Amino acid sequence: MIRKLAFLVCLVLVSVSGYSQYFITGQDPASIKWKQISTKEFQIIFPQESEGRARYVAALFEDLLHKGGKSLNRVPKKFSVVLHTHSANSNGLVAWAPKRMELYTTSAQNNDAQIWLDHLATHEFRHVVQMDKIEQGFTRVLNYVFGQQATAVVVGLYLPPWFMEGDAVCLETSMSESGRGRSPKFEQELRAQLLEKGEFSYDKAVNGSYNDYVTDRYKLGYYLVGKARTNYGDNIWDNALTNVARYPLGVVSFSNGIKKNLSANREQVKLELQKKYGKAEDVDWEKVQGAKKYSDGKLLLYFDTMQELLWEWKKQDAETDKSAYQLVSDREKYFTSKRIPHVTEQGDLIYLKHGLSDALCFEKLDANGKSAKVLVPGFLSNIDYDYRKGYLLWAESKQNIRWEHADKSILVTYNTKSKVKKSHRFKNSLFAPSFNMDASEIVAVSSDQKGDNGLVIIDHETGLIKQRIAASKNEYFQTPQYIDGENVVLIVLNNEGKQIVKLNLKSHEREELFSSGYADMSRPVLYDDYLYFNASFTGIDNIFALDLNTKKVYQVTSSRFGARDAFVDSNKNLYYSDYTSDGYLLVKTAVDKRKWKEWKGDFHQYPLAEQLSNQLGEKLDADTTNLDRFEVRNYSKLANLFNFHSWAPMFVDGIDGKADVGVSVASQNKLSTLLTTVGYKKEEGFDNGQFYANLSYRGWFPILDSKFTIGDRNTTYATIAQRLQPEQMDTLLVNTEWKQWEWENSISLPFNLSSGQYTRKLIPKFTYSIVKFGDLSTQALATTQNNTLGIGEYNFGNESFTQEIMEYQLFGYNIAKTAPRDVQYQWAQIWELNYRDTPWGDRDLGNTWSAEGHLYFPGLVKHHGIKLYGGYQYRSLNHSRFSNMVKSPRGMSDLYGKHIASVGIDYAMPLFYPDWNLGPLAYFKRIKMNAFADYGYEKKYLENEEGDVFQFENDYFSGGIELRTDLHVLRFSAPLDLGVRLGYENQTNSMFADFLISFNLAAY
Repeated sequence: MIRKLAFLVCLVLVSVSGYSQYFITGQDPASIKWKQISTKEFQIIFPQESEGRARYVAALFEDLLHKGGKSLNRVPKKFSVVLHTHSANSNGLVAWAPKRMELYTTSAQNNDAQIWLDHLATHEFRHVVQMDKIEQGFTRVLNYVFGQQATAVVVGLYLPPWFMEGDAVCLETSMSESGRGRSPKFEQELRAQLLEKGEFSYDKAVNGSYNDYVTDRYKLGYYLVGKARTNYGDNIWDNALTNVARYPLGVVSFSNGIKKNLSANREQVKLELQKKYGKAEDVDWEKVQGAKKYSDGKLLLYFDTMQELLWEWKKQDAETDKSAYQLVSDREKYFTSKRIPHVTEQGDLIYLKHGLSDALCFEKLDANGKSAKVLVPGFLSNIDYDYRKGYLLWAESKQNIRWEHADKSILVTYNTKSKVKKSHRFKNSLFAPSFNMDASEIVAVSSDQKGDNGLVIIDHETGLIKQRIAASKNEYFQTPQYIDGENVVLIVLNNEGKQIVKLNLKSHEREELFSSGYADMSRPVLYDDYLYFNASFTGIDNIFALDLNTKKVYQVTSSRFGARDAFVDSNKNLYYSDYTSDGYLLVKTAVDKRKWKEWKGDFHQYPLAEQLSNQLGEKLDADTTNLDRFEVRNYSKLANLFNFHSWAPMFVDGIDGKADVGVSVASQNKLSTLLTTVGYKKEEGFDNGQFYANLSYRGWFPILDSKFTIGDRNTTYATIAQRLQPEQMDTLLVNTEWKQWEWENSISLPFNLSSGQYTRKLIPKFTYSIVKFGDLSTQALATTQNNTLGIGEYNFGNESFTQEIMEYQLFGYNIAKTAPRDVQYQWAQIWELNYRDTPWGDRDLGNTWSAEGHLYFPGLVKHHGIKLYGGYQYRSLNHSRFSNMVKSPRGMSDLYGKHIASVGIDYAMPLFYPDWNLGPLAYFKRIKMNAFADYGYEKKYLENEEGDVFQFENDYFSGGIELRTDLHVLRFSAPLDLGVRLGYENQTNSMFADFLISFNLAAY
């Protein structure tokens, strides 16, 4: 049994380590000079111009070291951090093969009332603690055998993403006065779902659905982890992780660790909750505490938590007065959000729309209730935009032509009358743009690579920056808006939280209009003498108004789940977005100040967040008074090219995604510029296996790849040979042995040409390969004809020789954004050109060239899709050993000839969305069908013994259907596409069936 389990672990590691190794987010520009801060506890690697920011991050980790892992009883071993300061992205991650943290330091416009780096460092540090906690017990033994990838695999297999992210959100909330656990926007999705649609199955809640919107792992995880922590103590997660680490071969180690704590204390928790909430008549405490019985601890916790939340939120819902409003547009069948309403000069309503059935777009609703798509923008830096005088204005992400970590946030304008779109690019990233009253100027937030923040004023017509206003140290500007010709109003975020500030553009003088401290607020906009803004003061997002004359604050809306995005038209109608379980709806109401409620400063308290804070008893309090205490040294890219992190008693190459019997060692340096695999693999056809080395260098604009292999080969085959005495031609069975060296080198240029809604790449690639066949030895084994002389002497020509191959490739694609429910691309073009020849070497293999392309179009019904394929290939030699580069019709063996052509058509459609559980084995999200028809043509020439050449032409057809399903197996978060292909082909005039399977590990 132990052997079987060990073998199972090996199989799992082989199957997923190609993903766990070489987890790469991209590279930073080659021109960056890197520095480092290295202490006994951590290493921070950063661009030299970001030294101040790196010292600040060092102070944060210094404070977090003994606080951030307290509830898990863990102080992590030394870890490395890479700061990406040239990116407009606001994010972070922790990877464990190789072990590192990556922080994207640009502060987001939708950040809560906490400094972004404080929030980011706390959250990501918790992931380091979680991963380090797993490196004990038998997992520690696996580390010695497999390296860091063992920890990554154990975590990936057993720790659900909701735990990893929910636990980190709990820490970021408990160690601050803000955090996502104190944000109504963070809870509104789950709250609306429970109150309007009820509890989903566990599998639907963690794996999503195409029928209903399902909240993400951060929000679900916060309540599962947080409620368990407050009800059962910190030990529940300490014990669960310890159980996984010590028994990684146990499939249910994590669930059992949860269940042990729940089973022992559920009754006591029930009594304590009764005392806390009282014995209300409408409370079924048996249901609240889980009348359902589950053997899986995760399901038991999920059911208990959902029932408890449902009761709490029902009570809150009953006590909330709801504002009356008029629906502007009806709720749609599937989750659809309509945000940021603006009324145009013609009286039309324009807004952002996105959902399960729609990629994000601008849509217009006229006075007759007829809607029309205006434009599909690129990937917005933040869900916001402005409209004035016929112009739309927003900020969107613009990828660097080469460096993934050098993207920018640019401004884009669109003239709704002339249909002209214009991009405005600057040295620094710009966010949250808005027009002045006549749309002649734009104000936006600017952020540079040092982390300095400020405002810029831009001339709309010329696109030139007219003015810059810098923020103070450790201060961040958010969502500025003009309120008159020389003043803007904006949110200022600093160590004291958030304030609404009026800023004079001429004198730079400031006036603080209102401070909310650590309660969140955003997007102030002026109408008459009032500033309308979104705020979390009541525990549910609502629209508030600040009277600029009296400085009094009024609550304007009282929403059930959340209201935001105020707009007041010339008729004094207030439009806004109101949240439901099916997305944000556009609503309106008359501006009636008599119905407004003056807000007296009574901020809502978040019970779970406060309980978590009190339970931890720690706050982030970094000493930033003397940052010079952190020594800064140079970081040599050359000296740190190699970082061997994983190894295995098997061969795994994460670069090419290959696995075999053997041994291997993997390296990826901390800047992800050099990937290396070195090892030995069995490799079919090699007597004693094959030594293998594969390197990929990505630190320059071109990507350089080099692969070297060497091994002894032998093969047995039939051939015709010249007998020396007597002279005659014999047909023989022979065996040839030789030593084979292969060295393949390539250079590729990955041009990223993405723009707007289109993801575009153009990749020319040049490859030189040399194969040397040395020490050849051929022996005759037997004659295969009636030969009374037996085996004689032959000259097999055992001289060493080389083959040198050049390959030229050009690959490109242009792919438009799709909606989640689309079964394939709705509009895309993918194409590839190839040419191969042998200009040097001892063997002429001729040349081969090919061209192929895929075209994607929308189908007859929404979410259906049509795909067309075409390919052509030419070989100069009839018997070229080059493999095919174009597809053959499905269901038949590869076509072979001097000329090959292939075309195909597919029609893909979803059939239904079952959201169906097969117990813990599988969860089926979508069933889909694809009908296909393929045609293939080959033209070849055959030569007989007399030298006559005969031409053959063949036409082949195949067709059939594919039935596939999107599902999750064994509650693993990476989705699986599984199906069967049934069809008929005329190559052998027979039916065929193929099993189809693919993983999407990138969606994990």
